[in-house]
Amino acid sequence: METKTLTENGVSTTKGLGEEKYIKCCLGAFRGKIYYQYDYRHLNGELFSTLRPTLEQCRKERDEWLKKSTVAFSGHRANRIAKFTTDRQRFFINVAHNTWVAIEEFCIKKGYHTFLSGMADGFDIIAAEEVLRLKKEYPYIRLKCVIPFKGQADRYPEAYKQRYNNILAQADEVVILSENYFEGCFLCRNDYLLNNSAFLMVYYDALAPVGGTYYTLKNAVERKMNFVNVCYNRK
Repeated sequence: METKTLTENGVSTTKGLGEEKYIKCCLGAFRGKIYYQYDYRHLNGELFSTLRPTLEQCRKERDEWLKKSTVAFSGHRANRIAKFTTDRQRFFINVAHNTWVAIEEFCIKKGYHTFLSGMADGFDIIAAEEVLRLKKEYPYIRLKCVIPFKGQADRYPEAYKQRYNNILAQADEVVILSENYFEGCFLCRNDYLLNNSAFLMVYYDALAPVGGTYYTLKNAVERKMNFVNVCYNRK
């Protein structure tokens, strides 16, 4: 929202959570060139401020600032996670609990506030559900669902399809990368997750160096991103 002033008695007037304000200004120090003074107040109360020649540059810089506090999830599908257990229900309850603990300890308490889920059946959905549960205690955290193509859940088992739709209904943002399925769309989704985050939380069993989770973790390591593996950080 364009406004007349961004400060009052030296304090930012951008006080609403999730609010942005900006003002055009002509600065003598820059030979009369028009600049945008920009403020954004995050849902956790933190203030981001910048001064750039265009509004687009301001928002791009804001997004880079947000990226530093963003976590991406990547993990195995449900069948691989429970491959060696005879009590799937109890096992998945434990995985969900471990994920809840890891999100709080390794992410929220360290300042991360935005979480990206690729919404595959298995760890992606478990992690998204745990973020939604944690929002009750930390209402400022955000869940962003990154859908590789429209109709992703059409072939999911009915139980997972219901969980998928419940998550989308409660998510803060849903991004659909493609209208249709195409070969490589899942890897494109994984690249999006890494390109828009600073920390990776995975569920990787290290049994074989193949699959989307291995691809994502390998690329995160090559980028020197920090990560935690819930599979080996259980409570």
